[in-house]
Amino acid sequence: MGYSQTLVLNKAPSHTISTILACFQPVFMQEGFSCSLVGTHILQIQCQKWGDIGTISSFEMSPGRPEPRFGLPQSIAPDELPKYESLLREEVLGLRGRLADLFGQKDVFQNILSEALYEKRVQRQQEFKAWLSSRLQIFGYRNLSFGPVSDGSEKIDDQFDFPIKGTPTQFGVMLRQYALTLRSKENYQRLMCQVLLPGSRKDAGSIPPDANPIEVRLSLGKNLLSIHAHVLPSDGTLLRIRLTGERNRWELWDAIRDELEKLGWFSLPEIPELPTPIEIKPKPQNQETTSISEVWLGIPDVGANRDILRHWHKGLTCGQIAVRVSLTEKTVLNRIHKLRKQYGNVVVPYRKLIPAKKKKTLPP
Repeated sequence: MGYSQTLVLNKAPSHTISTILACFQPVFMQEGFSCSLVGTHILQIQCQKWGDIGTISSFEMSPGRPEPRFGLPQSIAPDELPKYESLLREEVLGLRGRLADLFGQKDVFQNILSEALYEKRVQRQQEFKAWLSSRLQIFGYRNLSFGPVSDGSEKIDDQFDFPIKGTPTQFGVMLRQYALTLRSKENYQRLMCQVLLPGSRKDAGSIPPDANPIEVRLSLGKNLLSIHAHVLPSDGTLLRIRLTGERNRWELWDAIRDELEKLGWFSLPEIPELPTPIEIKPKPQNQETTSISEVWLGIPDVGANRDILRHWHKGLTCGQIAVRVSLTEKTVLNRIHKLRKQYGNVVVPYRKLIPAKKKKTLPP
């Protein structure tokens, strides 16, 4: 049986996004990346060192065949540069930039910094693509358009970790039974399964309930799938997997992973719901407002967006907000317009109304 060239079949874009979110679990080594949902099937990717490195989305190129697509980082805003200036000076500032700085050519110097930061973000996105491609193959997404070019080799030697629920003993019993089921299929009739306990090289006839760790070896000809199951300190079990042999033996892991998901031993993360405009019912005129509704907490915590809206709801001007969030007044105003367009004028009112003071009535 040859290696399948299909990306993934019968999956929806939401499944792809859930799978990408699963890749950000600590066990899969994030390497300084983080993400947040910013639109339907769209994730904003952040690099701890260089900030925004673009977006990744999932769309169906044809029915049942979704594929991740990347968007370039946004243009560099002038107010971003101070945060990265010292780092850019240290790592990427060339002779042209040093001369511009030396001769006080401020505009030229700022443009050079902006270009350097953007190039760093694009470069980091490329590194992210390679990392994500290697993680997605654990979940059955392979031969992605943004993945590394194959050298044509049909041999593999891959290692990765995979967290599941249950104990090592429960996993060993389940996998031994599942191996028997697989043997009934044409491609797995010669599949051999061994469960090894610590200090033993022979297959264990029975597995003690408290066995930890255990090793399960699945062999098919010269192909070997070795799984060490260890109890996690918090809860569940960590599988340390090594897959060697022919490239099409990834399909053996795919079958095991699908069975684990079917039995509830692991599940993909749920896609967080995007915030929706919050309906605020007007209060009677004779009822005074006692607190400010914290509707800004419903938007993603990206940059200074929440702080800007919090101050805006308190009645501060753009200039006053700019001082508090270390941005220019124009940037604050543009950010408010953008957020209002995205979330509506309930979350971002045109101006926070301050209840008028009651007029004192003079005695007759």
